[in-house]
Order: sequence, then structure tokens, then C-alpha cells
Amino acid sequence: MRPYYSDPYTTRFIATVTGRREDERGPWVKLDHSYFYPESGGQEADRGALSGVAVLDVQDDDTGDVWHLVAGPVPNQVEAEIHAERRHSNRRQHTGQHILSQAFIRLLGAGTLSSRLGDDIGTVDLEHPNLSWEDVDRVERATNQVIWENREVTSHIVDAKELDRFPMRKLPAVEGPVRLVVIDDWDVSPCGGTHCTRTGEVGLVKVRRWERFKGGVRVEFVCGDRALRDYARRVRELVEAAGRRGTGDSEVLDVLERAAAERDDLRKQLKRLGEELAKAESASLAAAHRDSGEAVLLRAFDDRPADELRALCRALTQAGVQRVVLATRGPSPFVIAGRPRDDKSFDMRTILPALKEAAGGRGGGGPDEIQAPFPDGESAARAAERLVEEWRRH
Repeated sequence: MRPYYSDPYTTRFIATVTGRREDERGPWVKLDHSYFYPESGGQEADRGALSGVAVLDVQDDDTGDVWHLVAGPVPNQVEAEIHAERRHSNRRQHTGQHILSQAFIRLLGAGTLSSRLGDDIGTVDLEHPNLSWEDVDRVERATNQVIWENREVTSHIVDAKELDRFPMRKLPAVEGPVRLVVIDDWDVSPCGGTHCTRTGEVGLVKVRRWERFKGGVRVEFVCGDRALRDYARRVRELVEAAGRRGTGDSEVLDVLERAAAERDDLRKQLKRLGEELAKAESASLAAAHRDSGEAVLLRAFDDRPADELRALCRALTQAGVQRVVLATRGPSPFVIAGRPRDDKSFDMRTILPALKEAAGGRGGGGPDEIQAPFPDGESAARAAERLVEEWRRH
């Protein structure tokens, strides 16, 4: 029995230290009784203080004793205080999760494989291939209806032989006496967590999003105060986005989609123009290279985007330049080297190790082109010169 099983509301109490130990994380103390919840069952541990000394973590050991990680020395007799807002928020989240999981079973036949209750959001992993917004709407309505009916939430410690009397959503993971959390005419689950005593305390459950996860679905949700904060943040961001675009709240998505389409069109246009400019520039560079008699065309630019450098390198090799090495010092230092695709006499990967060594292990490529990003412009320029030397030796 843990005190918070029957009384999840007490957040201040006086206790006596009955054990002390220390490990790499710091000092731990055991109390003769404790309302602190130790981390387990997907619910995070309580936080608080013992006589003003912060409690950083709470864990139980193999024998069931509860240990409190403290930030410093504490007296033998302590005035304990649990972080009340965190405790109450965790109660709402955990009770809400039980109601939500049962709703997924009743409406979609989707059992909960595991759950996790974090500081901001909770997750449930469902044994279900996928969800739609229509599915989620139905589940949310059923979940919140149970909450608003303010049903009673009770807990019972029962022997294993009595479990058959209860329509449990899942079987207990432990042997011996089991604590069951019962939501009136809705859900029965083995659980050692902190819970509300009536569903109305949960306030609200809202699903935020979901994603495919290990063959099922992982659902993010928030309850009570966390749902209110999440809603407030999203409304503020939506209204601000609408205001900046001079549109209504309901039209923001259409505006964003149009903007994204325009952006994609501009990118295509820029790419096409860049390729045309690269062809024009490559003609003069190729002519100058032929007149120079150099075996490798080397150019290092002070400020040239990597995409432009790629386009120029490919335009030069298409113009018949047999060996090209280009570098840019900014805005993102980068080196690329290439040869014509139809020239099978040399595999660029032969000199790739030299490029990767200069780039700190980064980089890659194929038989006709290799490239790598660099941490600074000068190292990129030096690497380009080194590649020319390597190429001349082959």
C-alpha cells in the first residue's frame, strides 16, 4: 500500500528518514512513509523538497521501498512538500489516458500496447494500422463525454484469484495482490499511478497528432491544464499567422498551401536559370582552360552557393573539360570535383579518400563526381588544391 493510492491530494507531510545511501547521482533517502510517487508505469516521478532540499528523483527498489534523490543533506525528521501543480497535472494526465485508451478499444478495437506520460504530452501506442481525423473525433467525443459525466474513480487492492470478477482492459504485469483503478462503468486497469477521484477533474482530453510506429500508431494527447495551454498556444499562433497574411483564421491553410506552391515554382525557375547561367559561364571558363594547358581546371570562389557550384561543375564536364575541381569559401564551404560521364578512364572515387580526410570524414560521390562540405572556407580552398595534386598523380 502506498499513501497516494487512497489519498492522491496530500502534498505536504512530516516523515522520518529511515535509510540513507549514495551513488553516482548523489544522496538518496528512504522515509518511514511517503506520498511521493516513484517513477513507474509510464508516469514520471514526483518532484518537491524535503525540509527545503530539492527532491530530484523518486524511485522504488526491488523490495518496494521508495527512495528519494536529494540535492544535499537532509535532517532525520523532514517536512516534505510535493510539487502540487505537477502532481495534479500528472493525475489528470494519467486518468485521462485510461479513459482515452478504453475509448480507442470501444470505438475502434484498438488496444493500447504501451503509454508514456511526459512533462508536456502523453503518448499511447495503439495496436491499429492507422487513424483518420474522423476516427479521432469519435474517440475524443466519447472520452470527453465520460469526463463531463464526472464519474467516480476508485482503486482496489485485490488478490490474483479475485481478478476474474473485473472486466479488465489489460492483464496485470505482476503476480500477487494487484491495485486496480476503476472508472465507473467504463474502465478497469491494473495501475500503480496517481489518479483523480472523479473524471470531471481531468477537464478535457485532446489528441494533438499521431504517426505510424512499429506497425501500429503512436498518439500524442494532452489533458486538463496541459490541453488548455496547448490550445492557447495554437490559437495565438494561428491568429498571429492570419494577421500577418491579412486573412481569416480558417483561410490560413489555403494561404500556406499557395505560398508553398509559389515557393516550389520559384525554386524550379531558379534552378533552370542557374543551369542556363552555368552553361554560359562554363563556355568562357572552358575556353580559358584550353588556352592555359592545365591538366585540371581549378577555381575557388569566395561566395557561391553549393547548388550553383554543382551546376557549374556539371556544365563544365558537359562542355568537354576532362577534370574539374571547384571550391567555395561561403556561404557554406564546399568542394566538388568531376569528369565527363562518358569518360570511363578514371573513377573519381580513387581520390575520394583524400577529399574525405581533408573534410574530417564527410563527403561522398560516384565514379564521375565527388563532393564534400567543409567547416571553413580556407580548409575548402586547401582541399581543392590537394585534390588537383592527387589527380595529377593518377
